[in-house]
Amino acid sequence: MPYILSLFLCIFLLSGTFGGDPHGTPATENKADRTVQLTAKEQAWLASHKNIRIAFDGSLPPYSFINDSGHLEGIAIETVNALSRLLGVKFEIYQNTSWNELYKIAAARKVDIVATMVNRPERRLWFNFTQPYLTKSLVIMTKKGNDTIKERTDLAGKKIAIVKGYQYGDSVIEEFPSVKPYFVDTMLEGLNAVSAGKADATITFMATANYLQTKFFLDDLKFAAFYDRNSANESMAVRKDWPILVAILQKGLDSLSEGEIQNVFAKWVPKSEPSIDYLLLGKILGGFFIVLVFLLLWIFQVRRQNQKINQSKNEVQIANNNLKALQSELEHLVLKRTAELNSSENRFGSLVENLRNEYFFYQHDSNGIFTYVSPSITNILGYTPEEFMTNFRNYLTDNPVNLKIDACTELCAKGVPNPPYELEIYDIRHVPHWLEVTDSPVYNEYGNCIGVDGIVHDITIRKQADERLIWLSYYDELTRLANRRLFTDRLQQTLNMANRTKLSFSLFYLDLDRFKFINDSLGHAAGDEILKELARRLLSTVRDSDIAARLGGDEFALILPETDADAAVLVAEKIQKILRMPYSLKGDEITLGTSIGIAIYPKNGTDSETLLHHADNAMYFAKKEKLGFSFHSESPQQTANYYIHQA
Repeated sequence: MPYILSLFLCIFLLSGTFGGDPHGTPATENKADRTVQLTAKEQAWLASHKNIRIAFDGSLPPYSFINDSGHLEGIAIETVNALSRLLGVKFEIYQNTSWNELYKIAAARKVDIVATMVNRPERRLWFNFTQPYLTKSLVIMTKKGNDTIKERTDLAGKKIAIVKGYQYGDSVIEEFPSVKPYFVDTMLEGLNAVSAGKADATITFMATANYLQTKFFLDDLKFAAFYDRNSANESMAVRKDWPILVAILQKGLDSLSEGEIQNVFAKWVPKSEPSIDYLLLGKILGGFFIVLVFLLLWIFQVRRQNQKINQSKNEVQIANNNLKALQSELEHLVLKRTAELNSSENRFGSLVENLRNEYFFYQHDSNGIFTYVSPSITNILGYTPEEFMTNFRNYLTDNPVNLKIDACTELCAKGVPNPPYELEIYDIRHVPHWLEVTDSPVYNEYGNCIGVDGIVHDITIRKQADERLIWLSYYDELTRLANRRLFTDRLQQTLNMANRTKLSFSLFYLDLDRFKFINDSLGHAAGDEILKELARRLLSTVRDSDIAARLGGDEFALILPETDADAAVLVAEKIQKILRMPYSLKGDEITLGTSIGIAIYPKNGTDSETLLHHADNAMYFAKKEKLGFSFHSESPQQTANYYIHQA
C-alpha cells in the first residue's frame, strides 16, 4: 500500500511539473480598471446615443437563453455586460427573444444590435458585423446504442429533429433529400425527441448539447459525429447605418483579456475531470521504478507532442486570421465598388459587359416606377430599355406566378427583404422567358427607403431542363407514350372516376409476337423503330380520352374509360388489324402478330393491381392459344365465357 501511495504522489507531481492540468482554471488576471481607447469622434457618438437597443436569441443555451426564473443569461449576456462596463454604455435589452422574429425586427431597425448572428453575405445588406467572438460547431446527437449514424453522410434516409427557423435546417434537407425532417421549436425539444425515440438524431451546437444534457440529465444521448465544424461562429450584428458602432464594439471585444474570456466559457461549458484507475495502479506494485522511468519518458514525449500540436494550432489560427482579414478587405472593397456603381450613371457597366446575355439590372422608385434598366435587356428579351420601362406589364404572360410581383415589389419598397422570386415574360419574338428577380431596398442618408435595386437572371434554360426531367419521369423516351409510373397514376384516377359514375372501363395488356426474333436477327435499332411505329399506330386508333402506355420492352397497356365488353371487342379488332399491317425496315417488310389480354371494371376487379393482373393473365392465355385477344375469365376451362378472336 505505501508503494501505491508513493506512485500516485509521483504521478500527480510529475503531471503538474511537465504538462500542467489541461483542464485547470487559468490564473486570475489583474483586473485593474481600464478603459477602451476610443477616438474623439467615437466618444462623441456614444455621448449622443444614450439609448442603444440590443436583442438576444432566448433559445440558444449556453450562449443566450431564458433561465428558469425568466431572465436572460449565458455567455453572450456576460460578454455584453463586460462591454457595457468597459465602454461605459448602458444597453437597453429588447424583450422579444424569438429568433424567427428577431431578424425581421432588426431589419426594420426596431433594435440596433443583435448580440448573436452568423455573418452571411445576404445579411450584409442589412447589418455590419464585428469579428466572431463565439465559436460554434454543429454536431449530430443520437441515442446511446444507435450505431447507424457514425458520420455526416449517415443522415441520409434517417428521421432528423430540426429546429424551425435556423438556417442549417434548410442546408440539411437540401444536402440529404431523403431525410425525414421532424420539426421542433427548440434544441431541447430536439434532444428530447431523440431520447423518446421520435427521431433518429438531432443536429445542434456542441456547447448547447453539453449544457442541456447536463441540466436535464439526458444521459441516454451521445455525440455521434460532427455535422460542420466552426460553421456558425457568432458575431454582433449592428444596423447598417451605424458603422461607427461596429468599430466601437470591436475595440471593446479586443480589449477583453484571454483570462476573462476563458472564465466566462468555463462557467457555462464545464470540462470533465479525468478519473484515476486504482485497480490498474495496484497491478504495477512489483515494477514501481521501471514504470516510473517509462512514465517519465512517456510524459516527456507527450509534452513534446502537445507543444508541436499547439504550435501547429497557432500557425493554423494565424493563417485563419489572415484569411478572414483578407476576406473582410475583399468584401469591403466589393461593397465600396457596388456603392460607387449605384451612384454612377454607368453603375452596372462592368457587370453588364460580362453578363449581358443572362442578367440585366433595374431601379425603380418607391412607387414602382422604373428609373433605370440596363442595356443588356436587349440581349435577353430584345426590347430597348425605354420599351421595357414603358410597357413592362404588357409583356407578362398569363402564368399565375406573375400575380405575386406587386406584393413582392411593395414589400421591398417598404424596406422589407424579399427572397428571390420568379416571373414569366414574352420576349420581342413572343417567346416566353423565365426570369429570377432579386430585389434590394435603397436608403437615403436618413435611413428611409427611397427605391429598389434589382438584378434579373434569365433562367429559361434551367427551367426547360427541369421540365425535361419532369417529362422523362412520366413518359417513355423512345415511344413518347406514358411510362409505368404515369400509367399507374392514370389507372387509379380512372378507377376513382368509374367508382363515382358507376360506369365500366376496359384495361388492355398488349404484347408483340416474335419481337425477340427481330432484336436478335436485325438488332435493337430495328426493334426500336418497330416500337415507335407501333406507338404511332396505337395513338391513331384510340380516343383522346384513352391512355396508351409502354410498360417495358414490347409490352403495352391501354385504359379505355366508359368502355364495356362489347365496345372492347370492337377496339381490340381495330388494333389487331392496324398492328398486323407490315412494318417497313430498310426496304424489307415484316409482319408481326399481337396478343391482347382484356379486363373489365368492375366485373374482373375493383382495384388497379387486380385488373392489371387479370389483363396480363388473359394476354398470356391469348398468346399460348394463338388467339388475337382474350377476356379474363374466372373459369378458363369454360371457353364460352371468353371473348375469343382468332388471329
